[in-house]
This record gives sequence, structure tokens and C-alpha cells, in this order.
Amino acid sequence: MPVQLTTALRVVGTSLFALAVLGGILAAYVTGYQFIHTEKHYLSFGLYGAILGLHLLIQSLFAFLEHRRMRRAGRTLKLPSPLRRSVALCIAAYQEDPDYLRKCLRSAQRIAFPDLKVVLVVDGNRQEDAYMLDIFHEVLGGTEQAGFFVWRSNFHEAGEGETEASLQEGMDRVRDVVRASTFSCIMQKWGGKREVMYTAFKALGDSVDYIQVCDSDTVLDPACTIEMLRVLEEDPQVGGVGGDVQSPGEEGMAVEDDQVSVAEAWSFHQCNISREQ
Repeated sequence: MPVQLTTALRVVGTSLFALAVLGGILAAYVTGYQFIHTEKHYLSFGLYGAILGLHLLIQSLFAFLEHRRMRRAGRTLKLPSPLRRSVALCIAAYQEDPDYLRKCLRSAQRIAFPDLKVVLVVDGNRQEDAYMLDIFHEVLGGTEQAGFFVWRSNFHEAGEGETEASLQEGMDRVRDVVRASTFSCIMQKWGGKREVMYTAFKALGDSVDYIQVCDSDTVLDPACTIEMLRVLEEDPQVGGVGGDVQSPGEEGMAVEDDQVSVAEAWSFHQCNISREQ
């Protein structure tokens, strides 16, 4: 069956199902029919609740089936050499808990994607922020692939004692470290998360095909990059993909799974990947 016809049938079927559910809920609400209830109607279970429960059950079933299908596909997915793209993972850090940051960097190290570039940008360059650079050295440093730079400024605000020449020199140094290193850490003058992301994007420029971002308290699934990249590669009209972020576990960490969707607005921690323009 042609792909376009299959897609059209799925859209029609989904629309009809949504209309049926909406009509059933509306009818049940209007009639107010109840199956069981207490004597004074403090508690009751009626047609309205039954339809809502059935709708939730069906949604959960299809979500489970889709999740299982994507996990199976991810285990067997191999990107042919001609389709292999370059990806940079940008991690934003600000006064992060040491254990969280350590786990985040270790999970980034385990990501199953060839030649993944990891860029950690620390929002702060004071002495009390230095422990994050130490953790970077502990987990990702110690090799020729790792590089770092402590910058007195950021791209929009000069640090104390900076001249125009030294500011430009710092910008060039940031760009060189990020582009030349597989693992890089930039500590810069505080400017907020937008400034941190700007530094990573500006330094990378057009040196990679895709940019993946997450916060420094996220543990990433080893298959997350290749799963999100697969969605982008399959549809050129998709410009960005968000990961399925699970609720914090017992240790309080947000865990990045390999199931993906176009938008996960409910997630309070997010890991996204987008095309580099």
C-alpha cells in the first residue's frame, strides 16, 4: 500500500475516532447516566467516567505499542555511511550538583553515536564554579580529544579588564577549542542559559549537521541521539525533535529515553536535536 494512502487512512481513522469519543463524552455528560452511586450521590460511576476511562486505556495501549516498535527499530537501526551526519551535544551547566553533572557527562560518554562532539558550557567563571571544570576533566578529560577554556567574558558582555582585542581573542579561542576537540568545556562570564546556548551555537557554527541540547542534570539514553536523528532524516520537513523525558527517579535525575516525539511540552527537563542552519 502506498505510504501516502496509508498516512491518509491513519489521519481519517484517527479523526473519526476522536469525533466518536467527543460525541460519546458529550452525550454521556448531557444524559448524566450513572451505573452505580451512593445513596446521597457523594460517589458515583456513570457513562461519562466509563468513556473517559476507556479512552485513556486505548491511548495507553497504542502508546505502549508505538514505544515498543520504536525501541525494536532502534536496536537494529544502522545508519549507512552516506547518511551518517555529524552531531554536537551541547550541555548547559549552572552551579550543578556534582553528582548530577558527573552522571550527565558519563551518560554522554556512553551515547552510541560515531564521533559525537560534546560541548559543556558553564554559566560562570568564578572560583566557586571551578568544580564543574574539575568534573569535566575527571570524566571526559585526560586525552588529546579534550579541550577547555576559562573565558573572562561572553559573546555579549566583556569581563573585567577586557579590551576589544582581548575580547576578540577570547571569541576566537572559544571557537577553536570547541571545533578542535571531541570533548570541550567552556567556562564563561555569567549571562544566563540563553547566553550559554548562544556560546555553544556560535562556536560550532556550520561545523556540524545537527545540534543536540540538554541540561547538566539529565542522564541520556545511549540510543537517544540516533533515535532523534532517525526522525529528522526520515522527514526533511521536521526541523527539530524532542526526547521523551521520564519523571525524576529515586535519585532525582531526569532520564532521557530513546522514544521521541515532535513536542513534549509537559517535560520540565528536555533534550532536543535540531538541524544546523
